[in-house]
Amino acid sequence: MNAWEVNFDGLVGLTHHYAGLSFGNEASTRHRFQISNPRLAAKQGLLKMKTLADAGFPQAVIPPHERPFIPVLRQLGFSGSDEQVLEKVARQAPHWLSSVSSASPMWVANAATIAPSADTLDGKVHLTVANLNNKFHRSLEAPVTESLLKAIFNDEEKFSVHSALPQVALLGDEGAANHNRLGGHYGEPGIQL
Repeated sequence: MNAWEVNFDGLVGLTHHYAGLSFGNEASTRHRFQISNPRLAAKQGLLKMKTLADAGFPQAVIPPHERPFIPVLRQLGFSGSDEQVLEKVARQAPHWLSSVSSASPMWVANAATIAPSADTLDGKVHLTVANLNNKFHRSLEAPVTESLLKAIFNDEEKFSVHSALPQVALLGDEGAANHNRLGGHYGEPGIQL
């Protein structure tokens, strides 16, 4: 079987900031409230991607999600124009503004779990979007991630993109960040943990 691996990286979004939103993550806590530079971060990410591509590793880019994510602020009860919603939330609940502005979708290892075609009964690559429900700011990602993956992997004869599991703690899913595959050569069946 002809098989290969492609590295996907997320492009850093314009609202990238250090808010310390991931309780339990030492790096997140340590960098909380430090000054960020989204443009520089995006350039660094692109340079890393180019370096991998130049070294012969197939490389793809996942675009940033819409941020700040105003629809969830409306769900939380803020009303008015987009500008009014942002102004109100910045004044009344800045922690919510930080959460809905998070550039965390750039961490695509958490985006989904992938089962290669060599391991599936139907011979397709299966991508299951992660619900990321352990952290509020991450839980907002699943619908957009699903849309992006369906656009990228739009050949239904080769790929199957599955929606995230329901947003309940019992079914918490952190994507491929907590997933390993053991196997020999590409294209040969392996074991997924």
